[in-house]
Amino acid sequence: MTAPRGYRTDAIVVRVIDFAETSQVVHLVTPEHGLVSALAKGAHQPKSAFEGGIPFAVLGEADVLPRRSELELLRAFRVTDGLRGLRDDLDRFAAGEYVLGLLRAFSRHALAAPALFLAGATALKAISAAPPDQAPLWVAVFEARTLAATGHRPHFGSCVVCGGDDLRDLVFAPAAGGVAHRRCAPPGPTKSISAGDLAVLTRLYTARLPTFASEPPSVAGLKAARAVHDLFLPYVLEREPAGTRSLPRHG
Repeated sequence: MTAPRGYRTDAIVVRVIDFAETSQVVHLVTPEHGLVSALAKGAHQPKSAFEGGIPFAVLGEADVLPRRSELELLRAFRVTDGLRGLRDDLDRFAAGEYVLGLLRAFSRHALAAPALFLAGATALKAISAAPPDQAPLWVAVFEARTLAATGHRPHFGSCVVCGGDDLRDLVFAPAAGGVAHRRCAPPGPTKSISAGDLAVLTRLYTARLPTFASEPPSVAGLKAARAVHDLFLPYVLEREPAGTRSLPRHG
């Protein structure tokens, strides 16, 4: 019988759990293998291949051996970006922890999701390097790119119910999957949306990332986006994302 072949992959460490006395169970989000749960045997031993343990909230390269169990075997892990900025500021750490939790929530075992991985890695690097007051911006960008990458991008171009392109008296309706005229909106929670709010939301989902650093949205626009995502993400996930109430917010 042929032994299973291992693989090497870029990875984001989204969760670490101590196991037995010296080992760790590590949850990784990867571009080609989705969510990977792996056992790092003897990770805490001083002379192990993991140099005393695998840290939480880092980017790296993982060497994984598949096994006939829920846990694969992590043979080696090399940190490529320690995201040190997340540990230097409470707002950045809260934002980074929220991103990691949302990555866990949307990732699936053995299901490739390169766009989701890229959204997470990009957001974590941006949050780690940017001034703390920019953390809400990069969280909103990450949420938008994650919803788009996983097939949940809201519709903003017209009323999702009647198709009308009159953008007056609009609300965001999670049950409709986007914006709708107030009279068309299905039952359930809604959020009023102005033309300016709509422009900011559309930009979050479509603009090139470098433009956000040079031309960030207004504080009011980000507040509107935050309110929409606070309404929509619990609808998509059927629960409130972990860390939502600890997120840094403008104003």
